[in-house]
Amino acid sequence: MRHSSLFRAPSSGGAFCVWNGIVVRRPGVAISVITYMKLISVPRRTHYTIIGWLVSRPVVVIAMWLWPSCLYAQTPPYELGFIPASVEEIDVAFPLVNKWHLSGQADVQLVTQGAYTNSNPFAYAQRFVFRPWLIYSGFNHMTFYAGYARNKKYAIKEAGNPEILEHRIILMGTYSQKLPKGSMFEQVRFETKFFEDQNGVHQTIPRLRARFGVNHFLRQGARSAIQQHNVSYYIELMLKFPSKDYAKSRFDILRQSVYYSAGLTKNLTMLAGIIGQMQLRTNGKQFDVYWGPTVALKWNFRPRGRETFDHIDGGAD
Repeated sequence: MRHSSLFRAPSSGGAFCVWNGIVVRRPGVAISVITYMKLISVPRRTHYTIIGWLVSRPVVVIAMWLWPSCLYAQTPPYELGFIPASVEEIDVAFPLVNKWHLSGQADVQLVTQGAYTNSNPFAYAQRFVFRPWLIYSGFNHMTFYAGYARNKKYAIKEAGNPEILEHRIILMGTYSQKLPKGSMFEQVRFETKFFEDQNGVHQTIPRLRARFGVNHFLRQGARSAIQQHNVSYYIELMLKFPSKDYAKSRFDILRQSVYYSAGLTKNLTMLAGIIGQMQLRTNGKQFDVYWGPTVALKWNFRPRGRETFDHIDGGAD
């Protein structure tokens, strides 16, 4: 993907701070240090040693300690950019063969985003996804999924995103455990991505994803129109295994989400929450932090119980 210039180190001038190996532009820090040091002059009394003068002014010592991290025209090891995004999804679940515990589901997803200089998460359409699933639920605590996804990714010049048509083959398993007033789950997903990059080179990239989540079942009011509502959160790590010509790093995405879900009717369930994720671009130097709202609706022709959206694919990669 093309490298964004918003958080790139300037060729000359422009202050930024290197913090734990990641560059974040903070011109206010450098300017404050410069101004403070200009306002204070070294005492002229000869009996002051330079050490004594520094000890008597601890603020200057702190400023001098910060100063080596705030440099001009230094090439940073990592760069950090912030992009608002949103995820909207509609799922339809339906039974297939009951005696074999087989069911199906079809997901339609739209992801939108802003850019480094645009704080509107709905400014650009990032991708449109169609994702059918075959689901086996013959075990008490385990569910297995096989799926396919068609991702149409749109070009966004302001964020350095090229236009790509991507296909994915997905295998996934979820193990869930009951809690006194909720549940928790562990999920492993293996998927292979097939696409042509911006240079016209065909890429086949396997990816391994691991998710851990918790669902808290909220108290149900006697006359409440909302049924079986929950507060849930999960954290997910994604590792990619591309060719070294495409990307050298195995790290892909770290994602977190917190959301509220509830049954609006016997068959219709809704989700509303927020996502936050950090993704390393293929250049191996720039992290993009996506954050914003996520909403989903799910229609189940034959509901089997409480819906908690454990395998929802809410993200902006």
